[in-house]
Amino acid sequence: MTKSKLDRICILFIVIISVLVVFDLFFNKGHSAWMDGRVHITTITQFFLAIKDGDFKVTWLDGIANYGMPFGFVGHQLISYLGAFVTFLTNDVLTSWKIIALIGALLSNLFFYFFLRIYFSPVSSLLAVFLYNVAPYRILNLYVREALPEFFASLFFPLIPLCLYYLIKKRKFWAIPALTIATALFTLNHPMLLVVSAFFFISYLIFLLKDEKSRLKLLILSGTLMAWGILIAAYYIIPLQVEIKYFYYGIGNHLTPGQYLSLKNFIDPNWYYFLLSQGDIINRGHFVKVGEIELIGVVIGLLLVIWRLRNRKKWQFTILELTLFLSLLVLFLTTKYSLFLYQKINLLSNIQFPWRMLSLFIFLPPIIFAYIFEKFNWKVLMIIFVLVVALMRFPQLYSKNNTDHPMSRYLFTTINIHSTNMNTVWTGETDDYPIKKNKGEIIRGKGKITSYAKKNSSRKYKVEAESDIRMADYTFYFPGWTVYVDGVKTNIEFQDPDYRGVITYNVPAGKHDILVKFEDTKVRTLGNIISVVSLDGFLIAVYLQKRFRYLQRIFKYPNFS
Repeated sequence: MTKSKLDRICILFIVIISVLVVFDLFFNKGHSAWMDGRVHITTITQFFLAIKDGDFKVTWLDGIANYGMPFGFVGHQLISYLGAFVTFLTNDVLTSWKIIALIGALLSNLFFYFFLRIYFSPVSSLLAVFLYNVAPYRILNLYVREALPEFFASLFFPLIPLCLYYLIKKRKFWAIPALTIATALFTLNHPMLLVVSAFFFISYLIFLLKDEKSRLKLLILSGTLMAWGILIAAYYIIPLQVEIKYFYYGIGNHLTPGQYLSLKNFIDPNWYYFLLSQGDIINRGHFVKVGEIELIGVVIGLLLVIWRLRNRKKWQFTILELTLFLSLLVLFLTTKYSLFLYQKINLLSNIQFPWRMLSLFIFLPPIIFAYIFEKFNWKVLMIIFVLVVALMRFPQLYSKNNTDHPMSRYLFTTINIHSTNMNTVWTGETDDYPIKKNKGEIIRGKGKITSYAKKNSSRKYKVEAESDIRMADYTFYFPGWTVYVDGVKTNIEFQDPDYRGVITYNVPAGKHDILVKFEDTKVRTLGNIISVVSLDGFLIAVYLQKRFRYLQRIFKYPNFS
């Protein structure tokens, strides 16, 4: 059988594996009763409503946390926009959420397979993809945590190294825009995981460059393309980094205490249906497992490297050594012995939980196993191994206490579903505030509201004031909210003890047209400008390369096309 035909068969199996991984989501109505699923489904719903209301660049989410919050620029951009657009087709946000999980599973599997095929045969690559899909942390993300952004982000872990390989080793033109676009989308999907994935991307980039004559030029090119992708996402990451200070979360180090892994997380074979010590009763036990099979793979990889080192003259630093090094480093970074790094390096603390490093680890043991399969080619043993793993892991592909909630659950929440840490520092608990059907109210003086029009990020009022009045707009203030009375900007007071964190403002006597609108701050405007300029510059650069092929002259390599 030719390799191309075998590849097609393997890809068919990958599609089947992808469907099996998410099958329980579609088989059962609703979603798991607890954890992050509600957060992401609600966020997608709010993006859908905002876009439907005309906010094509979503910044404010009016139905979250009682009086609204600016989670449009804090939330995960890629899956929120993608989920919203899919909802226009499905008209059901829960179905959209599940479809995105399927898309993420399929794309991550395909990209991982294509990456593995650089080094291994189709069968070995397929088996590695299978192992990756039943890794405990991957199952945890989908069926316990319901962490859709992190699950979806898995597609970028193999995609970006794949682009680097074809850029550096094969000099393929398509890898240039692909690398930048992939980096931009990864940043928009889950910027925290950029920190995690950087260990892999940087190590793999050095690995690719070690035998290249033009290594410095290629390093600069690769770094520039990836940095360009981050700049395209500036509209998101600049406000996220700067304006996070207005939330409780933005105060101090972002690392959550006590979230490192202990010996139990490494060796405990149990999958907990309940975990009473953490109060996990409604949902499955949130117990982060490294995986016994994965650890066995790392140990075998270590023994293989030691065995290979016996003959140092012939020894070469291969994908096995790179993967083993990363595996050991990542596992170290999940333990308490690495906490000093999180405390000293604020960028590293942005991942919040040391165990989040496992989002990279789940790719590494499968690569080691692919190397083992390739090296020894024990077909019978491989089949037995796959059957054993399937018997151990397939029963864990389920969610607990699925509940099919009505759409209203996601249209409006009184609580801050992103946790109280994401309340602004000038507000109290959001569900302590009274629910208001109408946003506008005269709270002092005599007058009446004669007309009222509400949108996601703006409100228009017509008022007739018999005296000077004070009005409240039951919206939590955040920089960017602006009040115009007859087109004139008016001061906002949001620290009134009786209306803590709520927009209030004064209106003189008479008839007035009032506009309350959420606008971009200078920080957000700067991010927008950088994104637009970077995107335009990138498109021009790609066009010029396609037209004039200047990279061929720089690298003196005729096939950079």
